[in-house]
Formats: sequence, C-alpha cells, structure tokens
Amino acid sequence: MELSYISTKSINEGNRLSVLKLQQRLAMAQKEVSSGRLADVGQSLGSRTSETVSLRQELSRLNMITDTNALVASRLNVSQQALGDVGDTAQSFLGTLIAARNAETGPAVVQDAARTALIGLTDAMNTTFGGEHVFGGINTGQAPLNDYFAEPTSSNRQALLNAFQAHFGFAPDDPQVASIIPSQMQNFIDTTLSALFEEPAWSADWSNASDENVESRISVSEVIDTSANANDVAIRKLAKAYTMLTDLGVENMSQETFAAVVDRAITFTGEAVQDVAVVQADLGIAQERITKANAKMEAQNDIITNRINGMESVDPFDAAVRVTSLMTQIETSYALTARIQNMTILNYLT
Repeated sequence: MELSYISTKSINEGNRLSVLKLQQRLAMAQKEVSSGRLADVGQSLGSRTSETVSLRQELSRLNMITDTNALVASRLNVSQQALGDVGDTAQSFLGTLIAARNAETGPAVVQDAARTALIGLTDAMNTTFGGEHVFGGINTGQAPLNDYFAEPTSSNRQALLNAFQAHFGFAPDDPQVASIIPSQMQNFIDTTLSALFEEPAWSADWSNASDENVESRISVSEVIDTSANANDVAIRKLAKAYTMLTDLGVENMSQETFAAVVDRAITFTGEAVQDVAVVQADLGIAQERITKANAKMEAQNDIITNRINGMESVDPFDAAVRVTSLMTQIETSYALTARIQNMTILNYLT
C-alpha cells in the first residue's frame, strides 16, 4: 500500500485560487445588481452581441437627432419671434401711413416712423442664435443686412441718393423736390428705385444673406428647410417702403406728390405684411414636422430600448441571490483557510 501526502501549502494554494475566482464572480454579480445589466454582454450573449451593438448605435443616432432638433426648434422660435416683430412693426407703420397721408404734419411723422422701422427691420434680420445669424441662409457667419444709417454713408444709402440725383438732376434734400409731380415720382419708384431692391443691386448693396436656406435632418428619413433668409421678397418690400419715406425728400414734396409716395408705400407695406405671414407659416410647418418627428423617434426609442433591455437586463432578485451566495462561499473559504493554517504537527507532540 502506497501512501501519499497532502501538504497544508497545497491546500492553501487551492483555496486561494478558489477565493480569487469567487471574488471575480462576486464583482460581476455586484456590477449586475447596481446596473441591472449583464456585466459582460459579449460573454453572456455570444453571437447575439452584434444585435445589441447595432441597436445601441441606432438608439444613439435617434438621441443625437432629437438633441439636434431641440436646437433647431429653438432657432425656429427665435426666427418666429423676430418675424413677428417685423410684421407687427409693418402693421403699425401701415396705420401711420394711412393716418398721415393727408395730414399737414404727415411728412415729418412718416419720415420718423420709417427711419425707426428700418432700424428695427435691420436689427430683426441680423438676429443671432448660438452665435449664428438666423436669417443669413447658409451664410450664418455674416450679418444679413447692411446698416443703412452707417457712417460714413453706407453703400445702399449712397446707391439710392445717386439714383435720385441721376433721375431728377438734383438731390433729395434740394428744394426743387417740390417741383416733382406725382406721375414723375411714381415712375421713379416703380423703375429706378425698385431696381435697387432687385438683383444684382440687392446683394451688392443690401444683403449678405444666401438664398439657400439651412437644411436639417429632423429624423432618420427627413431633411427639411429650417430657416428663412433676408433676401425674401417681404424684406425687400419693407426695406423699399421704409427707405422711400426716409430719403426721397418727402419733407419738400407737394401734398399731391407726398400722397402718391404714401400710396405706393401703403401698397408695398400691405403686400409685405402678407408675405411675412407666409414666411412665418412656412417656419410653422417646419416646427410642426419637428414635433411629429420627435414623437415618432420617441416611440422608436422606446421600442429599441425595450429590445436592448430584453437582451441585456438581468433579474435583480436573481442577481442579489447570487451576490449573497457568493459572499457566503467566500466567507466559508476564508474560515476554512484559517483553520487549515492552524493545523500543525506541533499541536500533537507531547
């Protein structure tokens, strides 16, 4: 009969390795309890891991678009507010024109109102959000409208003064303005003046905006225009109406010619009010589409999240039981190791 021996060292070494494995399993179990998710998805799901990776990528994409939509929606709100101010100012200006048309102090009243309205229009069109100009089209880095009242004289104002001088042979502040009859002024407004608010003069002297609006992806499958620009016909008509009554020398005109100028300004302003409403409606449609896209993506987000949870989630009760069991096993191993370490032949020698 052959006898073999087992040393306390080999027993201790076996217990040490066993405890190490138990500690690793305990760490994973504790992680699952705290996160509610498999500690090692790849190890647990094997070949199905690629499915959860794809689902998480899609979820990340949806969340990214949703976050972007929040910024786009805020930019649209700012644009709507600015356009609302432009429309309100134009509506008020229209009332001023009607009231001042036949009034003795009409020229001074409308001239002041036009100057104020033009400043307000420029400020509104140069509105920024997040450091970008919301009415610049895709050219968001430059103020869309040039300051008409800048010093030295701006190019757009100088162009109007030069056009007046070339057409009539004298400046708008010349007393000879009183000799201009209504038909002459109407002809100037409808031809020479109007050309200053069309291309190429508009882009050369007035606007730095791009005709191409900003496009945004509002869902996985939708890309839409999400801006307006200062080149819109509504803005040109308002700029024309305001500058007419600011710099055509209305203070020196006869009452009949002044009334003719006011009539043209009323026409331009009335049309512009309607055109501004159209721009607001277009932006409103974009806002509504973003709201619907967000709702759709939220539903998709919930579906994907549920699928991921179904694959990666762990039973919290089962995980807690495993933690308790593993801790018990580790404590037992520690106790056994302590007893083995106390085993020595010296205890049996007399």
